Amino acid sequence: MFKNYLFLCSICLVLVSVIPVLAQTNYVVNTPNSTTPGENNVVVGPISGTSITTGVSNAFFGYRAGTGNTEGSRNTYLGAFAGTKSFFGNDNTSVGNAAGSGGESNTFIGAQAGASNVSGDQNTFVGYQAGYKNVMNKYNTYIGYKAGYSNNGGFDNVFVGNSAGYSINKGEANVFLGWTAGYSNYDGSYNVFIGHRAGNANRNSNYNTFIGANAGTRNIEGIENTFIGYNAGFSTISNSNTFIGFSAGRANDTGQFNTFVGVQAGQSNTTGNSNFMMGTNAGSANTTGTANFFLGDNAGGSNITGGFNVYLGANAGNGAGVNGSNNLAIGFEAGRANVAGINNTFLGFRADAGANGLQNATAIGNNARVSVSNAVVLGEAANVGIGTSAPAAKLHLVSGVENSAGLRFGNLTSGSPASATNQTKFLSVDGSGNVILASTTSGGREAASESLWQRNGRYLTSKDDNAVIIGSNVSKTPVGYRLYVQDGILTEKVKVAIKNTADWSDKVFAPSYKLRPLAEVEQFIQTHQHLPGVPSAEEVVKQGVDVGQMDAKLLEKVEELTLYSIQLQKENQQQQQINHQQAEELKALKKEQAEMKQLLQEVLRRK
Repeated sequence: MFKNYLFLCSICLVLVSVIPVLAQTNYVVNTPNSTTPGENNVVVGPISGTSITTGVSNAFFGYRAGTGNTEGSRNTYLGAFAGTKSFFGNDNTSVGNAAGSGGESNTFIGAQAGASNVSGDQNTFVGYQAGYKNVMNKYNTYIGYKAGYSNNGGFDNVFVGNSAGYSINKGEANVFLGWTAGYSNYDGSYNVFIGHRAGNANRNSNYNTFIGANAGTRNIEGIENTFIGYNAGFSTISNSNTFIGFSAGRANDTGQFNTFVGVQAGQSNTTGNSNFMMGTNAGSANTTGTANFFLGDNAGGSNITGGFNVYLGANAGNGAGVNGSNNLAIGFEAGRANVAGINNTFLGFRADAGANGLQNATAIGNNARVSVSNAVVLGEAANVGIGTSAPAAKLHLVSGVENSAGLRFGNLTSGSPASATNQTKFLSVDGSGNVILASTTSGGREAASESLWQRNGRYLTSKDDNAVIIGSNVSKTPVGYRLYVQDGILTEKVKVAIKNTADWSDKVFAPSYKLRPLAEVEQFIQTHQHLPGVPSAEEVVKQGVDVGQMDAKLLEKVEELTLYSIQLQKENQQQQQINHQQAEELKALKKEQAEMKQLLQEVLRRK
């Protein structure tokens, strides 16, 4: 082909040198030529530039390139049929078979790119049939195979990608980047779709921003949505949602006014409205629940239909069956056991419900638990202070007014009828302000805290040197013991007092201590099946274990083992010395033997 053009150019140069032509500043390789070819034009190709009248500084290359141009100037058309519809347009560049022209300052690159353009200005179409149907629209940029193919009235659009914005008709100010991004957009405007199939089904909706592969893929007419992340808002067809994160709001269908931020946040929501869910898997199971506020990884992760809940903190409200409404849980794993609960409040680290189906229950404080409805629990084994920062009782009130309790009953006054008459017992306070049960008679029973016990500083002591029994199967403690606890004691620390050094095991290291020979210990074990001095299993079952004595006895056995080890070490060292001495003697014998052997050989040699 290139050789054919060179041959044609050579013939034309010869013809130009011998045939008079108009406008000698033109370089024309064309048959036939325009009779009024303007000035400073380059026309190469059969039937190209045939209509030029006053156009200047044009360059037409290809069969029928720029055939319709009459007055247009500074145009470059390269390719068969390129710029055929240009009549008056200026400053256009069209490259490709049947690439369009017309209008002003357009750039069309690719076969049939902008092929229908007549009066559209300042467009850039790059790719096969990019902007193919554009006739008079302006300020568009389409890059990719059939990008913006159907545009017939839209302007200020930017489409980049295979078939991006393919169906655009009158939409304006859209930005679509990615394979088939915004493919079905017809009249939608002011949308930004970036990613593989982002906003693929969008048709007439406006003001959406979808970033990520498959983000907002099925949205048709939903407006004012923002989806960022792979599959974010994939199924959404509604309005005013914000989904940010991998698969955030993926299943959302008609739900509106939702904000989901985090990996798979709100991923199952379908019709729920006005939800805020932030954190990995926050509200991930919610489908129809409305007006929920979940903040934290897995917060509200089990909620499906419950609404008007507030869960703040990692795993807050995230437990199997936690699907109620109108609940508040703030703190790490708070409200995880609130199964089927409604109108409940949990504040604090792992503050939670102690039963299912609670209503109007409140637990406040670290690990606080509430197990009945219509109740408030403050803390776990905690004191509550009102008017004081250092409460010394379960409820400690400081009114701030001398001789005033600060406690008032609204519906119980001195004028109220008595519910119990002729009683001698009543509530009073002791010298420290503690509430006690008192009596009006000298023989009446006193409050337990006054008759049996008394406070001694920070301690509680028995007045009559009594013992304490916790449990129901024992009526008294054995002689020598002051405390019995049925079912055992769970504590973080135990300290046993030893009265004197004789009760401990240091005597093992005394010079007078008689250490049993190991053979004797072996014989004892074979006979009794336990160590000497250690109680047998039968004795332990019958008499129990004295912790102090047992620790001393066990340490005694450890110290005996230490003495046995020292003894063995000494014996070992002695044996090593004997072995060394014998080795030296053997070495000397071998030396003498060698000398005698040498002497014998010398005697035999002389003979």
